[in-house]
Amino acid sequence: MNKNIYYSLLACGLLLGGLTQSCATEEPFGASGEGELRMKMVINSDVTRAETDEESLRENCVVYISGTKGLLHKYKGLENVPEQIVLKSGAYVAEAWTGDSVSASFDKKFFRGYQPFNIEPGINSVVVNCKIANVVVSINPETIDPDLMKDWTINVANSRASLDFTEENMDYAKGYFMMPNDDTELVYTISGTNNEGQKFTYTGKIENPERAHEYVLNIEYHPEFEEIGGSFVTIVIADNEVTVESEVTLFSRPAVKGVGFEIDKQIFANAGKFTDKIFKINAFGGIRSIHLESTDYAELGLPSDDLDLMNLTDVAAEAMHNSGITWDLTFNEDKNMAISYITLPATWLNNIPEREQEYQIILSVTDKYGKVTSVPVRFAVGEGAIVIDDPVTVEDIDTSNLLNIRGRRVTLNGAIVNADALNPGIRYREAGTLSWQFAGADAATLSRARRRHLSPAQALRSGGTSFSVTLTGLKPGTRYEYQAVADEFNSESKFFTTEAEFVIPNASFETWGTYSAKTMLGTKTVIFPGADRNDYFWDSGNEGAATASKVVLDKSTDMFHSGSYSARLASTSAVGVIAAGNVFTGVYVKTDGTDGVLSIGRPYNGSHPDKIAVYANYRPGGNVTVKSGNEKYVDVTSGGTDHGQIYVALTTAPIEIRTKAANRKLFPAAETNEDGKPAEDYDKVVAYGQVTWNSAFGPDGNLQRLEIPLEYRNIAKTTKPLYLVIVCSASKFGDFYCGSASSVMYVDDFELVFE
Repeated sequence: MNKNIYYSLLACGLLLGGLTQSCATEEPFGASGEGELRMKMVINSDVTRAETDEESLRENCVVYISGTKGLLHKYKGLENVPEQIVLKSGAYVAEAWTGDSVSASFDKKFFRGYQPFNIEPGINSVVVNCKIANVVVSINPETIDPDLMKDWTINVANSRASLDFTEENMDYAKGYFMMPNDDTELVYTISGTNNEGQKFTYTGKIENPERAHEYVLNIEYHPEFEEIGGSFVTIVIADNEVTVESEVTLFSRPAVKGVGFEIDKQIFANAGKFTDKIFKINAFGGIRSIHLESTDYAELGLPSDDLDLMNLTDVAAEAMHNSGITWDLTFNEDKNMAISYITLPATWLNNIPEREQEYQIILSVTDKYGKVTSVPVRFAVGEGAIVIDDPVTVEDIDTSNLLNIRGRRVTLNGAIVNADALNPGIRYREAGTLSWQFAGADAATLSRARRRHLSPAQALRSGGTSFSVTLTGLKPGTRYEYQAVADEFNSESKFFTTEAEFVIPNASFETWGTYSAKTMLGTKTVIFPGADRNDYFWDSGNEGAATASKVVLDKSTDMFHSGSYSARLASTSAVGVIAAGNVFTGVYVKTDGTDGVLSIGRPYNGSHPDKIAVYANYRPGGNVTVKSGNEKYVDVTSGGTDHGQIYVALTTAPIEIRTKAANRKLFPAAETNEDGKPAEDYDKVVAYGQVTWNSAFGPDGNLQRLEIPLEYRNIAKTTKPLYLVIVCSASKFGDFYCGSASSVMYVDDFELVFE
């Protein structure tokens, strides 16, 4: 049977009035458009790969919910997707990934789905079909003639990996390829011996292979040709869209897990110190048998070396009852799944005699369909029998702290469990590539591990001697694989994905345009850094200054770092009132009398840069004017030298700025305002950085690179930044109408720096 793997996402709108608060990553609701996403992710139990059970697919599934402002929610594992997600009305995209994304494999496949959807008042629904994302290649075995082609191999490769089809695997093998972004072909090479005993090689290409397509190689022979090589065989390629999976089993093998412990690790305790050990079994369709096999059965107090808990004799059943070992069996009709719990009680475990070798029981489960899962259950009674399975361990990255994975670096935490381990550390690589890089534990950690002289039991109980390695120089937006390693030991792989970098639109100020704005003195033409007033990133106070026919921001060829222009910020004065030269990410909302109302901050992708870089030149003007009554708010003095400033921030929402004295509202750079009162919107600021000049910056006639570090606040650990704020002012205190009419700043090539 062939079926697609799919996930079903059901989105239901909430009735108006039934919701009191929004999700933390959403803006507050407006007057309408309240909604709720109820998401149900379902893996069709009829569709599971033979080599990966459904539980693994569910655990490794990554779900993204994105809106117009970028990523809103990310979940790892279907069990972690909440039943209700508060969203406001609007357009969204649901994406899901699961499986193994490797360059080439005969058994590891990758599934992905993408589906836009809308949340509106009433009922909403969306279905995301997670289809196979691999390019699939197979050989038609019926076209292989053993009399014409002997000792043959067919190699299929992309730029990163290759697979060999042979006589042994041709009947069933399918190659699953993940194509690198810049790959446009798969190369196949057929080599072997023809019917004349001569060796031949034939090479060809599958051009522009598509995901979810299977390319079947059919071989045609030309034995009548005297020449050998390419003329002996040709290939006819059948391109079939993969609408079904040909190697999918109806049901996965039974899953056996320890409750509260890892079943593949040794269970140990000193004599008399064991606690109950419970095993959970999931099996589709039903359970045919549960076997406990052990050559140590007599010492363990079991009645036989092979016990089938589903079919015990009366004598064996009574002996098991007396031992205290229990088991049960339930059946979930909706999931078509049998569930069993086996309990090995502490009373039984604590009667096992202490010895220098571990005990072992093989727990084997056979389901209704004849599929079998066998796991060794290992016990150490007393420290002399302890075996350290993992001499070095590495932890999962704590993704609840959003700062733990950055665009180009990550810190991994591990532990040396066995102090005698050689070359302990962590190795890592870009997922799907072949070459590993190694980051070893530092010498101080190695010395500390040896000084502690931990016994195996102490090392296992304490987790060993911890160490950390920081990986740098990583690729942004890239999935990485990592393992704990020592000589002749590699742990199971874990994965993380670095943050994607954000490229600031029009950061080099090469694009400029104009628009018409109504002012108290009529309609004025306003210049702005952008092409379309319906889609722009930067703005300035030009619209407010236009009332007095002034320009505080314009493009300039005086000095620039790249391209043809920079942004020139020039403070000016009109009827004795200072207007600061400025540019900012956001929108000049309106002019309120002679004052401005701004919304600063533009949609951002949620990443965490370390700094922001810019090429700048600043020349402060003298003869500063300080508006009467504002002296207490500013650090400049009348007749003195002006100050210039650039500040940057990552926020959860746009920040409103108002310059009118009666309702003035400035950016919350600190937790309190100048008057000591709490700063409004401070809780929206995730990170902040600034530079202030009270003298010239940069050489005459040239721009100089400047880096402004970002300081992340505690909120950054749990809240994604959704807006980028950049504000440049040739007169820092222009909001208070204080500054010099001759201050000039040039800026060019803003860039977020990820270290």
